[in-house]
Formats: sequence, structure tokens, C-alpha cells
Amino acid sequence: MNRTRLFVVFTLLTMLLMMGNVPAPYWACEGRAVGDPCSYGYATCGGPNGVCQRDTDAQCVDNPDTEVDECLICVTR
Repeated sequence: MNRTRLFVVFTLLTMLLMMGNVPAPYWACEGRAVGDPCSYGYATCGGPNGVCQRDTDAQCVDNPDTEVDECLICVTR
């Protein structure tokens, strides 16, 4: 039972650490326009793997105090 519990705790902590290292989806489209190629995720070494598109979520509102458009995200194939 102790080994199983230790394995579960180790797995959960590893997953939490890995999730914290994921960049924001708008980071890949910083300084780009709609339709421009972008790279996001773990496949970035193979060149552009997506396209910059406007987020269709109704709750997405660009913060006017920042230079980055938070609603322009990289949508991967």
C-alpha cells in the first residue's frame, strides 16, 4: 500500500510541475496578425505547427493595459 501511495503522490506532483511550465496560448502570437503561422506546444522544434486566430470564446476580452492581444491565440493542427 505504501508503494502505491508513493507512486500516486509522485505522479501527481510531476504532472503539476509540468503543467506549470506551459506558456500562455497567446504568447506564440505576440506581434503577429490573424492567419500568421505560429508554433505552440511540444512540437515547436519542427517549425510552425499552427495558425494565429482570434479566440471565439465570448468571455475573452483583451486587456487594454498590455501590449499583447490576449484573444489572439495559436491554434495547432
